Amino acid sequence: MNNNYFTFQYKDDSSCGNLGVITVVFIHQQSITNFNAFSQEIDVFFQEHALSDKIVVIFGKYLEQKSKDFIIKTPEEAFKRVPGRSKDFFDKNLLVYSFDAEGSMVCVKGKTPKNEKEFHKFLLRSGSTILFKNNGGLVESTPDHHFVFPSGKHCSRFLRTGNVLINHPEIFYLSFQLLPKLKETSYIYCDTASINALPYTLFELKRRFGQDFVCPLVYSFKSYDLFEDKTSSFPPDSLILISSSTSGGIIVRMLEKELVSKSQICLLYFLGSNSDYRAHAEQIICNLTKELNFDIGLDVLDSFKKNELCKFCDENSRPIPIKGDVFLTVQPQVNLLSLKTIPEYAPKAFPYFIEKFRGFGSSENTILKVYYKDDTNGKENYEIYIDYAKLIENIERFGTYKKSLDKCIDKCIPANSKVILTLPDVGSRHLADYILTQTSGGINPKVIKFEDNWVDELNGINGTIVIVASCISSGKKMLQISRLLRKFPNLCIVYFIGIFRPPNENYSKTLSSNLSKGSTPSDSSPVIAVETIKCSNKKKNTPWAREKDYIDKVITEIDEESDAELDNYLNQRRNTLLNAKIAGGLSNDIFLKTLNGKDLLLNKNFAFWEFDYEEKEVAQSELYFQISAILNKLFNKEVTDHPSLNQTNYVRNLLSPGNFSRFNDGIIQAALLRAGDSSVFSYDLDKSSSQEMKEQLLSMLEKLQTDDSEALPEFMLAIGLKKLKLFDEDLIEFLNKAIGCENKIISRLAEYILAENSKN
Repeated sequence: MNNNYFTFQYKDDSSCGNLGVITVVFIHQQSITNFNAFSQEIDVFFQEHALSDKIVVIFGKYLEQKSKDFIIKTPEEAFKRVPGRSKDFFDKNLLVYSFDAEGSMVCVKGKTPKNEKEFHKFLLRSGSTILFKNNGGLVESTPDHHFVFPSGKHCSRFLRTGNVLINHPEIFYLSFQLLPKLKETSYIYCDTASINALPYTLFELKRRFGQDFVCPLVYSFKSYDLFEDKTSSFPPDSLILISSSTSGGIIVRMLEKELVSKSQICLLYFLGSNSDYRAHAEQIICNLTKELNFDIGLDVLDSFKKNELCKFCDENSRPIPIKGDVFLTVQPQVNLLSLKTIPEYAPKAFPYFIEKFRGFGSSENTILKVYYKDDTNGKENYEIYIDYAKLIENIERFGTYKKSLDKCIDKCIPANSKVILTLPDVGSRHLADYILTQTSGGINPKVIKFEDNWVDELNGINGTIVIVASCISSGKKMLQISRLLRKFPNLCIVYFIGIFRPPNENYSKTLSSNLSKGSTPSDSSPVIAVETIKCSNKKKNTPWAREKDYIDKVITEIDEESDAELDNYLNQRRNTLLNAKIAGGLSNDIFLKTLNGKDLLLNKNFAFWEFDYEEKEVAQSELYFQISAILNKLFNKEVTDHPSLNQTNYVRNLLSPGNFSRFNDGIIQAALLRAGDSSVFSYDLDKSSSQEMKEQLLSMLEKLQTDDSEALPEFMLAIGLKKLKLFDEDLIEFLNKAIGCENKIISRLAEYILAENSKN
């Protein structure tokens, strides 16, 4: 999604004391043309980021007055979709800055921090670092190769600022930091053409301020190559823009050759030692280097000078020379991953969790579901949904969990609890009611629902407030509550969560830390989770949302009479997806039916489960939970931490096609195809993998009437969605074979896919 504004979030615990989490909105436009679109973009940002302690807005002094008034005078309207917004919050925590033609920032609303200069410096550095990291400014090699800089230095990573200059608002953000450098300048020299956007954006900023000036001429050169050959100095009215450096050596060379004075040099990104930074600090726009008080920074690159012994070469890594701003490209390293039952792939916690919450095949009793969200107004559904309301309603059936829940209530609900605040979902209200039935000893707290005016009901209350949540994935509402409760210092807070389901360990620690943090270490708030499981919290572009969109497209383009079998098959499936909300999520109909109209079932002796089960006692959604949890774990591991399904430009970790042979139950194959993303099925990156996958697909066609092909519709869907990718010749061979098969659903769908592919 292309954003109209550069919005980022960082934590500042050092520049001016503990300021906490800060969200910055940078507005480069001359006017905010659509106020509602602005609010919507901020809303989308906060759906994916934690709530803020402060919001900072930065705009040019040239911004039209109506737009300025929208931000300054009506922040409740501008940020109307920010959770927990209130006039009191904006009065205390909104800072608005306007910058002038020289790049100076002046506060036009809000209370400025004590050390404002350091605050500005830390803010700008954080934003520049975040966009560098997010846009792939750091190019990393794989063990099979490394890079050789023009200076002869060997390194496994290098900085490429050109990658960063992608989005319009972000280019303006960097350019506005260059405004102080543009003084009586007639020439601008860029060390690479890939950063030429910066000076031209700089000229546009000057124009917006109404300044009448002659645009400097812009030239590009080839970094070190130029300095080796050049003997004449740059004109004294020149500005030299250097994209990046890991030591400042490029500046030293220029000065040694007397090509330029130091004041003419501007280095955009620096990553190196403290001593090198201090030597050139005045010339550096952003120091990327990680420090004790700047943990979002990058580690200093491990490099070896031209005449030093290179450890990468010593390990038989291939040196790839960088010429100017580019390097000789190499094919990515492709690793094939075969799933195993050992803890590195599938911790024992996954099957234990599923065994604990099994529904024994009945849709009515199933707790672990897919494609649902307990929100009547929302359009998005969670990929994984835990029906906590049903869990509490049938708590006696789940004895192991009930025992843990009762123990947590006895130990963690304080005797002085005065208020229970429940999150708005039905499951949270059920959990609050259950807590009341289990408490004794005179504990009789008032129950408040999370509604518009819940804060007003806390006035005059002393004691403990218990925040009750059924299931927490992102924790955004809990963070919103945490912030709003700061105005009640006489209330102690306990967060009580039925099932905590973060996507990874880092997310879990960060959320727990943010919730528990008090004004002093002794004032921290306990975060109690009866059960914790790490699983996907995705609710955008889920497998079923993508499937529905694809089915809608196919139905509109095929003929319902000549393609009656396919049309009927897809329409029945479409109705199932449309009714998912009414059904409270999908459990036994999460996969396409077999060509014989049967549901996919799990055979006995599933390798990842040690508990006994009958084939019809396992809901499809329970099996999917296991497969999804395994892949989620692998997706969240570092690319170098084997086994991993994380990806980089130079390392592609694929699920080996052999997994579909080893796990040959159609339901497991379908779960893998749905739980994985396209990156792990990109067999078009590896010829042998593509051929192996093609042979498996052809084998399914040959055994069309047997259980070996029961997941074939799911494979066809994955191919149609371009999720499963093969080399063109392999794909065409399979589709042509499928077109000739006897089953009209498969043959017609193959014909449709082949026609669609030929358009691209």
